[in-house]
Amino acid sequence: MKKIGALFLLLCAGLVPGQALPLSAEGRAEAALYMDVIRAFYAQQQNETAACAYYEKALRRAPQNPYLKRQMLACRLADDRLEEADAYADYITQPDPDAEDLAVYALYRWRKGDLKNAQDYYEQALAQSPEDPRIFYQYVLLLSFLDVDRAAQILQQRKADYPAFAHVIDYETGNIYRSKKDLPTALKYYNQATQRNPDYAEAYLARAEVYEKTSQLFLMLHELEEVEKTGYQSAAMYSRMASVYVLVKDHAKAKEYFLKAKALDAGDNPANYFLALYAEEAGQYAQAAQYLRDSADFAAQAGKWLQVAFYEQRSGNPAQALQTLKQAYARFDKNVEVGYFYALALMDAQDSRRAARVLAGVLQTNPQYENARLAYAFALEDIHRYRAMEEQVRAVIAQNPQNAAAYNLLGFSLAERKVRLDEAQELVTQALALRPDDRAFADSLAWVYYQQGKYTQALELLQSLDESFVRQNPEVSYHLGAAYAQTGQPEQARPWLERAAKDIRPAAKLLKKLGK
Repeated sequence: MKKIGALFLLLCAGLVPGQALPLSAEGRAEAALYMDVIRAFYAQQQNETAACAYYEKALRRAPQNPYLKRQMLACRLADDRLEEADAYADYITQPDPDAEDLAVYALYRWRKGDLKNAQDYYEQALAQSPEDPRIFYQYVLLLSFLDVDRAAQILQQRKADYPAFAHVIDYETGNIYRSKKDLPTALKYYNQATQRNPDYAEAYLARAEVYEKTSQLFLMLHELEEVEKTGYQSAAMYSRMASVYVLVKDHAKAKEYFLKAKALDAGDNPANYFLALYAEEAGQYAQAAQYLRDSADFAAQAGKWLQVAFYEQRSGNPAQALQTLKQAYARFDKNVEVGYFYALALMDAQDSRRAARVLAGVLQTNPQYENARLAYAFALEDIHRYRAMEEQVRAVIAQNPQNAAAYNLLGFSLAERKVRLDEAQELVTQALALRPDDRAFADSLAWVYYQQGKYTQALELLQSLDESFVRQNPEVSYHLGAAYAQTGQPEQARPWLERAAKDIRPAAKLLKKLGK
């Protein structure tokens, strides 16, 4: 590398007007070699990956050059291409290798698993360059695998030479013992570090990690609070503190520290996730949705899109929830879970035809998805594809004979169409046998009775349902009103039909008929 300066002079001389610099073939080859080395050097200074390619090109021009071999050995070690590294390691046989030559070769021997020889080469390198911090650090790190106490001793010996960095040396010594799971000794050195420098945040953080590993959560919190007093701030630290407060059920503190984390990093994932849960608990669904959208990993997490859609639905914005699910379905390559919930939202929006198409795609990807197949059957029933609906219901029952909703769907559909009413009664009775407390199934059976002309039985069954359930469901209100009407009780029928008339067309027609 000493010839680089001369090369610059040559290049500059070539720029002087009126002068020419004829080069021989040998001179041109040497100039090309040095240009490759210069490019490699500057690429290396900029941490560019092209540096290795330039060194390799230069080595092809000078295949025995020990400096270039050393650089290529370092490149292959950095790229973890250890087998290729062997071809360059013979540079160490050159006379009088310098400290850098010895250190790179020591790392090579280490990576090859030859720790004793690696130690020897590091010691030779340090003998030449005892103040080189990088070589010293690698040497101590190697010793921490061979002899922890020896590594700690060597580190501690440096404190006399660098008193201003004594707390850092104690901290690094603690790290050596922590890496070997000698936590009491690690704590001893971390304690020394904070005693020497009470504002040294790294030692508090390390001590907190020790306490976390040993499940001493309150001690961990104490350490992190001490770190905060030094003025150190970190979103990751605040999220860790908040998570511990969640574990110990101090939710006020947890929320406080999650908010601190979010203030430092708006996209902090743990902070946004837990803040969304706290907002949900408070009924602040729009805020909960916004927290999840702020998460750094939101774009890549299908589950968070589903949760956002849920929050949007709960906040009274079903149109936005549907749009979120539509976008998620496209973004996550027709993910089956997203597709299932997207289809349910489409059905809520009275678009069962599109829902059926989405669910057909979900089932093509995952034919065993029982809930999706049942939802597909509901969508087919909505668009009056009754034969296809019955095929899907039968498939669900074959897969799971305990699926009460499947029996009820088919039974109620038959009753609505006034066909195969005896079979409808058997199906709904089977659903109730599986889930006897399901009020929707009881309503289905009452409707079967109604369609069979058993109006009194239908009325008695509907009257047994609690009134709040009937009021909340326009279809059930219609059934009760119709049963009252058919049993000659128009005054009792009218309020129930009025409640249902807006949503149920037959209820409006019957109410009009009663009025006449």
